[in-house]
Amino acid sequence: MSSSGYFIFVCHHTSANLCPVGYDTRGESMTSATPTKRKITAEQFWRFCADGKPRELVRGEVLEKIPVGTWHAITASLISHRLRLFLDSLSERIGVVAVELGIILRYADEESVRAPDIAFIRKEKLPHPLPEGYAEFVPDLVVEIVSPNDTYTEVRDKVDELLLAGVQVVWVVDPQRRKVEVYQQDSPMQTLQEGDTLTCEAILPRFTLPVSEIFAELP
Repeated sequence: MSSSGYFIFVCHHTSANLCPVGYDTRGESMTSATPTKRKITAEQFWRFCADGKPRELVRGEVLEKIPVGTWHAITASLISHRLRLFLDSLSERIGVVAVELGIILRYADEESVRAPDIAFIRKEKLPHPLPEGYAEFVPDLVVEIVSPNDTYTEVRDKVDELLLAGVQVVWVVDPQRRKVEVYQQDSPMQTLQEGDTLTCEAILPRFTLPVSEIFAELP
């Protein structure tokens, strides 16, 4: 493992469509496709997810996540690998790449636990020691891979929630349409197609990734 960058793997969850599930706050029962009757906290959600099933908590409501397909998995693996290689090339460690990291987002009377496909966190944000549970720090960069079953509203809601929480940049990567949408706080959305190059100077100076390379292994 290089001293300049490494991965954090947290509960190998997947990222795709979300389905509401019923939840008893004592952890006694769950019924698929039934809206929750009571909102739960991130701490309760952590105990609930001890079975390892992929879920997110969205403003107190537990949502199941459908396993991703091949295109999604390959694309996520390539991007995380390229980020890791970039970090390893630096003379000093500037942060970490995390895959499916559960991030706690708190509101006045409810909480969310979002799990982006890939996240980059600057080293100064990382607590010592690292927590076993969900992160209470906000990543600087988040990557979301679009699955065929994802709706535009679902994707935008998650992007908006992450930006509102303090994420500086969100890359939404769409393997089917072979494009990348770049969202930044207080800036218009930018769409990159094959032939363009993905960069992130504000967070990862000198990092470059041609969009064509992201989808090179796909049909």
